[in-house]
Amino acid sequence: MKTQAVRLHGTRALSLDEFELPEMREDEILARIVSDSLCMSSYKAAIAGTAHKRVPPDIDKNPVIIGHECSGEILSVGARWQGQYFPGQRFTIQPALNLPNTDYIPGYSYPSLGGDATLVLLPPELMACGCLLPYTGDSFFRASLSEPYSCVIGAFHASYHTEKGSYAHEMGI
Repeated sequence: MKTQAVRLHGTRALSLDEFELPEMREDEILARIVSDSLCMSSYKAAIAGTAHKRVPPDIDKNPVIIGHECSGEILSVGARWQGQYFPGQRFTIQPALNLPNTDYIPGYSYPSLGGDATLVLLPPELMACGCLLPYTGDSFFRASLSEPYSCVIGAFHASYHTEKGSYAHEMGI
């Protein structure tokens, strides 16, 4: 299945590409991206290229799709996730997967997942981490703003220590 996406091919090397997504596996979900916010982090990844800790070293051969503040609609669900997710369901993602032994996350590190695309494959770790979030709101752009909004709330809590005597970083959303 063809998709179009803004992909990072190297340092300061972005392009709008049309390419074939791999065949969906039983532990993946095929989705249509409807909205993606523009984040300064995407700019930083593009400027740094492979020097950025979240960008893989082989993007010259396996470019990644940028954009991590996205929302969309599920088109097809692999067997592993049927019953939990369904075609037509709206979603947003929490890109901070916090996987052990890797800094890789959507919008920086995946050749088939990023918000600046028409169609994407959601990898199993996204669902396993609880980072594919069902969305029932009235507009996709609001879902795309949930990640930056959570950053603002987290920064507020970290800066002002809203729980007296605590220095724990709590997102609070």
